[in-house]
Amino acid sequence: MTRDVVALVGAEPDVGAVVAGMVAAGSGWRVQGVADGAALRLCDEDGQAVVTIETPVLVEVAGELTRLLGPEVGEVEAPVWWVEARGDEFRDGSEVVALRFAARLVERLGGVVWTGDPEYVRRAT
Repeated sequence: MTRDVVALVGAEPDVGAVVAGMVAAGSGWRVQGVADGAALRLCDEDGQAVVTIETPVLVEVAGELTRLLGPEVGEVEAPVWWVEARGDEFRDGSEVVALRFAARLVERLGGVVWTGDPEYVRRAT
């Protein structure tokens, strides 16, 4: 099972925001394109995946957010950009790396971070 973290942001993530998120995720990661550019992977020095960052997807219907993620994101207004960062289930700390990435995106673009824990929904301040 992967460790999913979703950033729901109000503006389309540009290259600068994605790079800032990757920098916030930690130093020393290597970046690898996968799926013909549909995703990026942050890898360790041995080339092993730590976090996979999916291409942002525009969600235009607020009800979809509640249906997919639960009622704790019900206050998020559509349209929003869904940016998913999946930590490798076999890597200790991968969820923290994914969370740092998502938190930086939300900090720059506004929105919320969803982790799958109903007690944790981080909103931009």
